[in-house]
Amino acid sequence: MSEQKENNTNIENNADTEQNQNTELNLQEENNKTPGIKDKIAASFSSRKFRGGAYATAVSAVVIVIVIILNVIISQLDLKIDVTNDNKYTLTSVTKDYVKKIKDDITIYYLVQTGQENKTTQQIVEKYPGISSHIKVEYKDPLLYPNFASKYVDDKVTNDSVLVVNNTNKRVKYVDSSSMVVSQIDYQTYQSYQTGIDVEGQVTSAIQYVTTDNLPIMYTVTGHGEADLSSTITTALGKINVTQKSLNTLTTESIPEDCSVLLINVPQKDYSPDEVTLIKNYLSNGGHAIIYTDYQATSLDNFSSLLNYYGVSVVPGFVVEGSRDHYMGQYINWIVPNIESHDITSSLKSANIYIVAPYSSGLQEADSVRSTIETTPLLITSDEAYSKTDVNSSNAGKEKGDIEGPFNIGLAITEKYNEKETKLIVYGSSALIDESMVATSSLGNLDLFLNTVNYVTDKKDTLAVRTVSTEQQYLNVTAAKANLWSILIVVVLPVLVLVSGGYVVLRRRKK
Repeated sequence: MSEQKENNTNIENNADTEQNQNTELNLQEENNKTPGIKDKIAASFSSRKFRGGAYATAVSAVVIVIVIILNVIISQLDLKIDVTNDNKYTLTSVTKDYVKKIKDDITIYYLVQTGQENKTTQQIVEKYPGISSHIKVEYKDPLLYPNFASKYVDDKVTNDSVLVVNNTNKRVKYVDSSSMVVSQIDYQTYQSYQTGIDVEGQVTSAIQYVTTDNLPIMYTVTGHGEADLSSTITTALGKINVTQKSLNTLTTESIPEDCSVLLINVPQKDYSPDEVTLIKNYLSNGGHAIIYTDYQATSLDNFSSLLNYYGVSVVPGFVVEGSRDHYMGQYINWIVPNIESHDITSSLKSANIYIVAPYSSGLQEADSVRSTIETTPLLITSDEAYSKTDVNSSNAGKEKGDIEGPFNIGLAITEKYNEKETKLIVYGSSALIDESMVATSSLGNLDLFLNTVNYVTDKKDTLAVRTVSTEQQYLNVTAAKANLWSILIVVVLPVLVLVSGGYVVLRRRKK
């Protein structure tokens, strides 16, 4: 019995042992089936994701190495590319075209303390020798060479200024540092702030000054309430080397012989008959004049007779445009005229630049005039324009008594007689050269004025290099274009997005 019990116990133990062995075998098989951490790591290195990431990392590393090598090469070669949107560090074609023709040997002295060089001035000045082998740049530290500039000019030299010397004819022009920076005063804080950079304009102007003999003098007529020229106009005239002088025609016996052009800027009081005769005599002897009229200045019979003598009459009132393509924004009396072909306007017309003429008087050509006179329109309104004769009317629409257009806003008159040529340019808007108009770089008003001066003074080399603005620029468009863009952005674009989105959704549902 005991022997049987022992046998039973042995059988049970053997069964337990066999079961345990089977359990261990099962666990081992499961462990063999489930990969370990090492296996997972090893597998991750051979996965498609790893191969893709490794490839991307390798490509990135190669690109970074190439960029570093290129930067080192470029820095060693001192290569620079101007990527500013308005080419602050690149000379304009106006400068390049003029400088390439220079035959005299020019030295540009950059008068600046070592270590205090202005980045903009330095980079622009150093561009000139690359255009002409006749130009070189030298640096002179005012602290090390305190008497250097006094050998050439009497001006008090400031740091970061430029001295241009023509070594061939010994002519010199000094450019002060303040003239190369355009600034305005904030009348709320009475602090000045920079609005523009004019390094190229001033340096190129100085180069022209020392290399040309055509240095016109403009006499501005005074004594009749004429408007003063704006600061932008005055600065621009200096840049094209036109000297300005005032002339009271009431107290002078004759127009000075050195007068290149006479400027009559919107007189408010009438001229005397003797003054009209004085100006006629000047013009008939080959003189030149630029005249701006004002619709508010009425009863100027003698002044009007001067215009009539050259076949021009001023339409009463101010011009209102009926065509939405020919006025600015919502201001129907801010005329955007058609620009006609002429030496004065050709550059503006080809560049498709707008001219804005607020509060214009219409100009009409006389039906009968001397055969020696030739008249060419410069600026013309649309056929839908009309002149508002009642300037105090609150009704902007066309009323009884208003005069139908179209009208000239600018006219060029020439007369050739006794081997002498007279040039007379008449504009119907005093606001054409208002500060707000000529200071707006997106408009062509300043260029129109400078082109006019260059035309009447026979300046072949027009160096009207614009100031590079550092202010926020605004887009000027006509009312018609503003409405068109509004419809495109507010209506057309959203509709296109909705239609394209609906089309994609429908195609996916069909699939």
